[in-house]
Amino acid sequence: RSRKVTGMLLELPESETLVLLANSDSLRRRVDEALELLSNRERVASGGKKTAKEEEKDKEKSGRAAKKSTGPSNVSDERCPLFFQPGKTGFYSPRVGKDTPARLNAYRNVGRIFGLCLLHNELCPVSLNRHVLKYLLGRKPSFHDLAFYDPALYESLRKLLLAAREPNAQAYFASIELPSRVALRKEEGASTIQLLHDDDEADAAAAAETAFLTPDDVDVYVQRYAETVMVKCREKSLQAMSSGLGDVVPTSALADLTAEDLRLLLNGCGDVNVEQLKKYTKFNDETACDSVEQLVQFKRWFWQVVERLSRKEKQDLIYFWTSSPALPASEEGFQPLPTVTIRPPDDNHLPTANTCISRLYVPFYSSKTVLRAKLRLAIKVKGFGFV
Repeated sequence: RSRKVTGMLLELPESETLVLLANSDSLRRRVDEALELLSNRERVASGGKKTAKEEEKDKEKSGRAAKKSTGPSNVSDERCPLFFQPGKTGFYSPRVGKDTPARLNAYRNVGRIFGLCLLHNELCPVSLNRHVLKYLLGRKPSFHDLAFYDPALYESLRKLLLAAREPNAQAYFASIELPSRVALRKEEGASTIQLLHDDDEADAAAAAETAFLTPDDVDVYVQRYAETVMVKCREKSLQAMSSGLGDVVPTSALADLTAEDLRLLLNGCGDVNVEQLKKYTKFNDETACDSVEQLVQFKRWFWQVVERLSRKEKQDLIYFWTSSPALPASEEGFQPLPTVTIRPPDDNHLPTANTCISRLYVPFYSSKTVLRAKLRLAIKVKGFGFV
């Protein structure tokens, strides 16, 4: 069966093959799928009957195959999603679709929303891949930005660059026979691109001589591959977003920003700095308590509990408290500044929040243990409670 499995894997697009070579888990899953498919075929050929569960699996695979076969038509649909997550979860890039005026106008409106967020010091819940941020700033993405877009593809291409500099590079590239054409995934257009020659200039003889990659071609191949998947295949969408951003914020206002600066302004700080939050926060007392020492101790309990929350719990607390997905990059990002109102003693109720004014209402709990339990439960159930 090894030859059959190898043949099935070689029929995959070259870009997917590169990803499989860089990721052993993905390769194992593909091999398991191929083995299962071969087993089913052999069972049918021998007259064996399938169980209901096996038939259901075959139907699912047929459905997936049908979806794959209709990939290009799906990509041309202007109603497909505007964005997708190519690599790390939570980071988005424009998805290639039919570039109708309506779809491009939608991307322009997205750019305007980004501009309004910058103009009014509001955080945006959509985090963009690094090359998209660079494009919005008018900068050219580099090969290393591919690591933030598709880490597996970046690692595969990086290994190609290293292999091209080895003493036995010629023999190695002759053995792998890597085509100079690459097949893009459906979110990138589901097309086949010639990276080393323009299709209208390469005649049959030249194509036959340069059908496979050589060490001399690797630098050009890698650079063009990165440019194609990050920019060229979706350049109209990126241009529309950039135009929308420019409709609200002048280009000169962004001239000195880096991609990291723009991410901080748009998305805030992913890690909640408790010391920074302390500087922004003011306390209001509604307890009618005569003991100043007890109030000071309660504030100390509050910050001790917050400091011991997990990274995810701190982000949930900021969302529960201010409706912001992250901590703003500066004090100006808080409008108004966050406050904590200490309510009269009550161990039976959870903390609540008025997100419109970034105010957290916390009962004057009897112990730090109760405070910790109630605060964690409140941010988990998200009972904002406009008090």
